[in-house]
Amino acid sequence: MKKLKNAKEPLYQSKLSKYNFMFIGAYAIYTIIFDAGNILTREDVYHRWIFAVILTAAFSLFWVATKKAKTNNVLFGSLIVCIIAELILAGYMTYWERGMASMSTVLFIFPIVSMALTGSRTYTVGTALLASAIYTGACTKYFYDFFNEGYRIQLYGQLFFFASLYLTIGWAVAALAHAYSKK
Repeated sequence: MKKLKNAKEPLYQSKLSKYNFMFIGAYAIYTIIFDAGNILTREDVYHRWIFAVILTAAFSLFWVATKKAKTNNVLFGSLIVCIIAELILAGYMTYWERGMASMSTVLFIFPIVSMALTGSRTYTVGTALLASAIYTGACTKYFYDFFNEGYRIQLYGQLFFFASLYLTIGWAVAALAHAYSKK
């Protein structure tokens, strides 16, 4: 599918690259602060910088695609790469920061909002479902790897709450973005 000369550019094409690079900057500062306070081990700092490099590569791919892509399929494919990288980061950070006790659960919102900028309700709700599944997997793995750090009922309550929250945010943001894209 070729781009039309007078067609309205998708919202995600013009804004998402800036938001992605702002996120990398915030993530790098976050890593530096935690490293400076000796909160993280050297291995943890190393892994965070590896993730920063992976995210930079994925977001750079998307940025280049927004400038040079000949078809919307290439642009959308590069967006999928960005969203998968964001979901992997969120899942890994959730596991790494003690599963259901993690503050990184908020990172799952970023890929949902990124997909919502496409204006597609289906893809946005699908991303919310995927975020819920990855969150559930990360928390459950941590719970069973370190069994005595919580109660099973606490795990199930957290899983239900956050999975429901991601789906609710996904549906709400999808409806708003879809309505905006139809204007």
